[in-house]
Amino acid sequence: MGIERGEGTGRTVTLPYEGEDLGRRPHVAVVFCDKVGALVVASPLLRGLRERYPDLTLDYFGGERMRELEEASRLVDWRFSLFGPAQALEDLPAWLDERRKIAGDYALAINLEFDPIAARACGLIHPRFMAGPWIDPASGARVEPPREGIDGLWHDVWNRPDLMQDYPVLETQFIAEIFGNLARVQADFTRPEAPTAAPPFPTPPILIATGGNRSAKLWPTAYWLTVVRWLRREGQALGLLGAAPAEQQAAYHAADVDAAVIAAGAIDLRGTLTLPQVAGALRLARAFVTVDNGLMHLAAAVDTPTVALFGASPRRIWAPPRPSVHILEPSNPCSLCEENRFRNEACLLPVHQCMDSIEPHRVIAALERLLV
Repeated sequence: MGIERGEGTGRTVTLPYEGEDLGRRPHVAVVFCDKVGALVVASPLLRGLRERYPDLTLDYFGGERMRELEEASRLVDWRFSLFGPAQALEDLPAWLDERRKIAGDYALAINLEFDPIAARACGLIHPRFMAGPWIDPASGARVEPPREGIDGLWHDVWNRPDLMQDYPVLETQFIAEIFGNLARVQADFTRPEAPTAAPPFPTPPILIATGGNRSAKLWPTAYWLTVVRWLRREGQALGLLGAAPAEQQAAYHAADVDAAVIAAGAIDLRGTLTLPQVAGALRLARAFVTVDNGLMHLAAAVDTPTVALFGASPRRIWAPPRPSVHILEPSNPCSLCEENRFRNEACLLPVHQCMDSIEPHRVIAALERLLV
């Protein structure tokens, strides 16, 4: 049910979106988080909107760290850093006024982010139709999506193994397909995309990325060294991708392993490339080895042959369903992260059972197949 509020001399109502036609030249807002993989997993939804409405104007509300990708995307007309700037919500109303003068009122807003900042922003966007939660700025009331039909997904646990039994419309549990169904958008959800740019210098044919936003995702340093040393013995040059070293240490927990693989012969590319250039380097690479992280999604978007290590991660919703992505899982899995809804930052066991049981010889065997 929508909430009425004053708007000039009239009254408008924001209604839950059920796939209604948005008319000619619709102005649409998509709100998501400030993470590398966000724009990539949202890209099928954005492309589906453009395919349905060729004269669409699409504003993307993301974050300052992902500005490079958002500005370079062919799917985005205008973008705003909702995450990062301290005054983002204070600055947003004036920015929205300018956008309405150019492209008209917002016909639809799609909130893919569960942060309260995103819900507040959607209230300020004040669309005719809303997909996702929002907060009415006049009353402060939080408005949740309906619980019936496919909208029940907004309130469900997306990683549970029996989810597709309750929502037979889903062909996979991949997050891009879940988003698309919630937004009533038809698209090929297995085909993500990302903007690319040529790297400013030659990059190695083998690339690796060791960091993740939870330390529970990390692969042991000794295992990385086994793979790096094998690649070097095979005469392969390899490069280490990631954020600039200070950010990599603060946000992605990989400072020790990064120092070790650089000492073992990996070329340090961290922080030397823009995100579109990282995508360009991945496109040129013969193989990429990574834990579950945003760079994995960039690689999937450009079809890089990828070995992705999934242990303490919700594979059902985050593993890209691309033929180029080869998933390796633990031979001795643990269920504790899933039982805790992956909210634990670190491993919950004295021994890192899941990631320790993705043995390096399995990664080397996968690389041998890719490098034939």
